[in-house]
Amino acid sequence: MRSIVSLLFLLFLFILIFALLGMQLFGGEFNFEDGTPLQNFNKFATALITVFQILTGEDWNEIMYNGIISQGGPNGKGMIYSLYFIILVLFGNYTLLNVFLAIAVDNLANAHELTKGEEEEQAAEEEKRQRETKDVEAMFKLGSSSTETPAATAADSKAKKTEQKTPATKTGTQPA
Repeated sequence: MRSIVSLLFLLFLFILIFALLGMQLFGGEFNFEDGTPLQNFNKFATALITVFQILTGEDWNEIMYNGIISQGGPNGKGMIYSLYFIILVLFGNYTLLNVFLAIAVDNLANAHELTKGEEEEQAAEEEKRQRETKDVEAMFKLGSSSTETPAATAADSKAKKTEQKTPATKTGTQPA
């Protein structure tokens, strides 16, 4: 969980830096004859959303095309500005987002292993409870089969032990 939070912070910082850089490079430049596109770098909030859209891969090539046109077109210095978009896509989309996905999958796998361990512990506890229940049931069955009280049963077993210890006497003869 901690690694996901750290990577989310890094991802937010990455988006923030590229939004500010985009505002420096393209701020106020996406004003075309047919209007300003929704994805632009004129305001900070719009720049953040535009960078996020580029990271998700949604029409990033159209935004790059608008950036090239706004800086003089493909014949001018506009092609140099395309490096901004290429670096953003390569590093952001193909590196940061994939690392985030790998960490998320790893955390899910760890959670699954912990869940398996907990299930094994619960199964062992359930088995122990079942054995204890059987032992208690067996004790009650032994107690209910003899109608005597436990004290009487203890006295009888004591008497039987003393009989076994004393030597057997012959019938009709008395010890002297």
